[in-house]
Parts: sequence; C-alpha cells; structure tokens
Amino acid sequence: MTVSDNTVPAIDCVEFVLLVDDLVQSDPEQWGAIVDKHLADCPLCLLYLQQMLDLKVLLNHIGDRDRLTGATVAGVLDTLQGLQDGGSD
Repeated sequence: MTVSDNTVPAIDCVEFVLLVDDLVQSDPEQWGAIVDKHLADCPLCLLYLQQMLDLKVLLNHIGDRDRLTGATVAGVLDTLQGLQDGGSD
C-alpha cells in the first residue's frame, strides 16, 4: 500500500505490539496504511511480527499426541517461578 507519510497517523511500538495478536489472525492485505507505515519505519517490530507469524505456523503443526498436559504446563510454570524467585526446590 502506498500512501504519503503525512496522511498516515503514526503509532508507536507499544501500540503496535498491542495489535500483533489481531494482525497474526488477519490477512496482511487488510492491515492498512498505519501498520504498513510502522513496519516500514521499524525493523524491530517487523522482526517481532515475523516471529509471531512463524510461531503461529509452528503451533499449528503440533498434533494432538504432542500436546502438553495441564500437569506438565503447571510443572514448567512452577519451575520458572522458582527460578524467578531465586530459589531452588
């Protein structure tokens, strides 16, 4: 999409990151000039968006047999919390 910079409102990186969930679920043709402009001006946000799109593709390839159980997820979260707290259980 080609739009003159002075007609497109700017968004900052924080606003962009808040949009990423919606962007990952939508068609890039529908993103609009504001998103296009920010991505053209901010290579780090472009990289972040690409990582989230790649993650979506990877997660869509996980089969039912590979899904984590609730107990496994809880164990991982407990371990991470323990590391964050500086303790070792």
